Amino acid sequence: MSRRIRLLLKAARCYSEAQAHAEAARCYDLLGWQWSAADAYQRAGDLEHAARTYRQAGHPEQAARCYRLLGRPELAARCWQERGRRPEAAWELLLAGDITSARRLLAAADTVGNGPQQLRLELARALADRLGGGPAGPLLALLPRIEARLPSLAARTERRLTLDWGVEAADRIERFDWGARLFRAAYDAQGGADVLDRWREWAGERLGSTAWLPSGPPVEASGPPVEADVGKGAGTGVGSPLGTGPGTGVGRAEGR
Repeated sequence: MSRRIRLLLKAARCYSEAQAHAEAARCYDLLGWQWSAADAYQRAGDLEHAARTYRQAGHPEQAARCYRLLGRPELAARCWQERGRRPEAAWELLLAGDITSARRLLAAADTVGNGPQQLRLELARALADRLGGGPAGPLLALLPRIEARLPSLAARTERRLTLDWGVEAADRIERFDWGARLFRAAYDAQGGADVLDRWREWAGERLGSTAWLPSGPPVEASGPPVEADVGKGAGTGVGSPLGTGPGTGVGRAEGR
């Protein structure tokens, strides 16, 4: 490790400890550590820089979340499109109410077998129909399938997307009972304790109480076989409103 790299890492660590996250991000930028730089920009509240850096680093989910918070759904969708992820791009547009553009993307999306990605594609199409004035029945009929699928998803990214989409769909038809059921299914899965903070936030907003929620991680037990890791991406989605992990990023290896 060169002297320059050691000094930049030391500076980044000092800036992070001093809560000077923007300066830490610049150090990581100079190192070429895009993920750590994006994380630091996000902590500094500079969502524009964070989104751009996540995008350059090849992390569309985190970039899209930043653009969504900035009120730029078209850029959020573009992050996914650049990775060939049409259903995810369409979902961003659906959340923003751009049903026509979303439907064009969904019509062009390929069928992807019987896995969770296909289930999310069906969910996006059903939500587009519902937002376009269609009945709630087809959307509601997909929620039991999502509930059954969640415990078998080993990939955190795919489990998080499936959960988030399912809960959003349930919210759109005001079936908060189903939102709670989906959170429970994800929580009971192996490694599912990482949804607890998100569950508490949702319950407080939608139900007005979190008193009935679990107080800690579930007891791990043998369950159904989990599916192969079909999701790609880095963050755990825990402990941050943008879905990235709680670490500072100091000394973190890149290329995750």
